[in-house]
Amino acid sequence: MNKAIDKILREQESLNKDGLYSTIDRETGFIISTLIKKRNPKNVLEVGTSIGYSGIWIASALKKGAKLTTIDGWKERAAIAKKNFKKSKLPIELIEGRALEIIPKLKTKFDAVFLDATKAEYLKYLRAAKLNKNALVIADNTISHAHKMKDFLDYAEKQCAFTIKTKSGLTFFVL
Repeated sequence: MNKAIDKILREQESLNKDGLYSTIDRETGFIISTLIKKRNPKNVLEVGTSIGYSGIWIASALKKGAKLTTIDGWKERAAIAKKNFKKSKLPIELIEGRALEIIPKLKTKFDAVFLDATKAEYLKYLRAAKLNKNALVIADNTISHAHKMKDFLDYAEKQCAFTIKTKSGLTFFVL
């Protein structure tokens, strides 16, 4: 990772030091980034932008010509994310609004998706997204909020998902 991107990430970590913005932690960011690099997706969808921390981890792992599309409905957080994305100069498009209204309207087919928004809606997000064959699915908070996403976790189990015991749990699988 280059120094400019690391500086932006560290600024965001400082901004979120009290957990106000509910971002992933650095360890989770590194794992997501590694998974993205290994799969080399052209188009990635992120549901739940917050202040852009995970989006920068994802977009910094993309190869030239690839792009991240991220969705968030919280105006305050989206405004901070926009500033961070602009500073990063990474290929990121932020769409503001309700994910379940936006996702079905997207024309892009995605090679990877990262879920980190309303936990009870993870499976709905996944079903609404247009995904290419062998798309990578990554979901955060799958241990800490397991009780809110039983339908998603049951689905993930059928897909032979892996769960890593990060701070809040990270589950991933390929469709």
